Amino acid sequence: MPLFLRGKWPGKLRIDLIFLIFLCFLVFRLRSLYLDRLSLWMDEGFYVLAAQQILHHGYPILPSGHILFKGIFYSYLLAFFGWLFDPNVLTFRLISVVASVLVLPLFYLLAKKIVNPALAFLGTIILAFSSWETEYSRVAIYFSLLQLIYLACLYFFHLTYLEGKKKYLWPTVILFLLAPHIHQLAMGTFFSFLALFFIFGLRRFFRREVLWPAVIISFSYLLLQLHELFFWKVGYVYEKEPATLKEGLNYFFQGFTFAYFREILLSFPRMGLIVFFSFFLYLGLRLGRRYFNSNEKVFLDRWFFFLIIFFLPLVFFGFFRTHIQPRYLFQLHPLLVLLFLVAIQELLKAALDLIFEPFSIKARPGLQKSLGLLLCFPLIILLSDQASWSATQRIINRDYKDPITTDIIFRSGRTEHYDHQGIGNYVKHYLQPQDIVIAMHMVFQYLYGGGKVDYWLWTGGPGTWDAWEKTANGWRDVYVGARWLNCIDDLKKVIAERGQRRLWLVATPSLYRRDHINQDVADFILSQKENLVFRGRDGLSRVYLWTRPSEVPSSRKPIWEAEWLPASLGEIRFDPAASRGSYLHFSRSRIAQTKKNILWKNELPPGRYNLLLSVRTESTEKGDAESYLALSLKMKRTNYLIFSRIIRSNELPPDGNWRIFSSRVDLPQAEEFLLSVSFRGEKAIDWDYLDFVPLASQFEIQSQRKILKGEESEIK
Repeated sequence: MPLFLRGKWPGKLRIDLIFLIFLCFLVFRLRSLYLDRLSLWMDEGFYVLAAQQILHHGYPILPSGHILFKGIFYSYLLAFFGWLFDPNVLTFRLISVVASVLVLPLFYLLAKKIVNPALAFLGTIILAFSSWETEYSRVAIYFSLLQLIYLACLYFFHLTYLEGKKKYLWPTVILFLLAPHIHQLAMGTFFSFLALFFIFGLRRFFRREVLWPAVIISFSYLLLQLHELFFWKVGYVYEKEPATLKEGLNYFFQGFTFAYFREILLSFPRMGLIVFFSFFLYLGLRLGRRYFNSNEKVFLDRWFFFLIIFFLPLVFFGFFRTHIQPRYLFQLHPLLVLLFLVAIQELLKAALDLIFEPFSIKARPGLQKSLGLLLCFPLIILLSDQASWSATQRIINRDYKDPITTDIIFRSGRTEHYDHQGIGNYVKHYLQPQDIVIAMHMVFQYLYGGGKVDYWLWTGGPGTWDAWEKTANGWRDVYVGARWLNCIDDLKKVIAERGQRRLWLVATPSLYRRDHINQDVADFILSQKENLVFRGRDGLSRVYLWTRPSEVPSSRKPIWEAEWLPASLGEIRFDPAASRGSYLHFSRSRIAQTKKNILWKNELPPGRYNLLLSVRTESTEKGDAESYLALSLKMKRTNYLIFSRIIRSNELPPDGNWRIFSSRVDLPQAEEFLLSVSFRGEKAIDWDYLDFVPLASQFEIQSQRKILKGEESEIK
């Protein structure tokens, strides 16, 4: 029988160690690719803001004056690495990548205590290419670090109490005390003590080395919850803030629901069902085997331990009131995989017992064991959920406008990535000291937009995102302290009374959610087309600018700016001479930069148009080096090609001035177009805009120019 089937690895080189190191390097490389391509989003803004404030003030005091206590250890960790390297998106997200990679060897070490090393390594591979793990390893949120410290608590607890290695007692206690300060979900590790009670019974549980750690840890968890209940102002967004302990208990504990059991089955239908069934399998084996040997009892005790610490948090969530989200179960994912491995192993063992028992083949138990392990591998691969190479590649290569279909984010209302960075950077570049800034997501605008947000526009009611408070200066948000606008009349009043100050309105995708921004406000904003100056690469976020009343309105603006392309193609740069002050820059590249089928929602009626492209190349000596920019436009429904053109750098002025290329196109009736762009070459190329001018209007403009020059007779 092969050695790996016996649970042994040959040679002094420790093949399992070599495989683990290789796997960790591979996963780190994959999960760190394109890590800073997309903007900060979701809850990343809160912790990045807290880290920046720590670097400035020494503690996470937010611009509103409140302190972000939630995940405070995580905020300090972000700040430390920001100070050590550079406080940017790449640094902050790399912490999650490193934590997610460290989960892999830790899981392997824990899994080896209950299953064969080969099965433990297979489980590690499932984690390595899990869409859940990959998704949360690429955000500057506490999830990956929470999972790591959660698993570390269980591993050291296992060493200390189930294996009797008392030298690990203090590290276990320290980890348990520290874990909730990454997130309170880590308090679920306390169920380890309840599992220990069920395994050992009264006599062995009520010992000094068990009781004093349990008392200290439970007391610290209680203090943390009381501190949250009475002192937190941020990171606490329920419908109401309970004023007393009794009111808090009545609010958070109301009845019981199987919602989180359903969440497991929704996210992991096959694995979840097998793990749930394995509890009854465990009971049957415990009653039937009667502990024939001590090894069997040790195995059953450890299996029971992992079952308890997986199921009890789900039961607790059934009583505890939360916004139902599968991401709250992320720290339990390694336990789900481990219990899945054990369940498959024991199900096959029980099935083979039923098959071999009638034929009295017990004389060769090795044959039965080898056959069971050989069958385990294809079954585990076949029945595992959300783990594949293609799924991880889609997440790693995600761009703006790419659909997000994973359970972990989809059911939190985000079906694509949002571009807070693009709209914030635009405002920051052109912001003047006296300007007024209104933002829908004040935290991201504060981070990207130069630290200025005067008003927070939000019309959602209680239960959507209750980030407001009443102060002596009126209602303000609790993060950056911006004044709260919650109706169309207040918004119009601020715009009308701005005086000689410019006003920016930064609209995020909340503009399209009625539970965030109501219909009246959304309709008013979307109607302000003459004030639209920038769109984010998500195709949803927008920047509007109301200039000073004394300023002369600018001439007609192009219909579509190149920098509005909803894809990470090229680099957005700023230049007041460019249309609307920005353009798309393609750096020199020998490898083609291509983005196909970029969705473009058509707002133009069918007809004949002059299609204008404003392009320039870098100001250099004329030489042999050449670049090209290829564009094509087709109908989405029929794939009919409307326009295609290749612009080469030798067609552009060498002095760096813009050149406008004109092409006549017949625009058919279509709701959506698909735009494809490709660039390659030794010279940089800048693309300012793409415009459609109706031919009739073009003729009228030329006529007016000739009339002014006294050339009316030539027109006739």
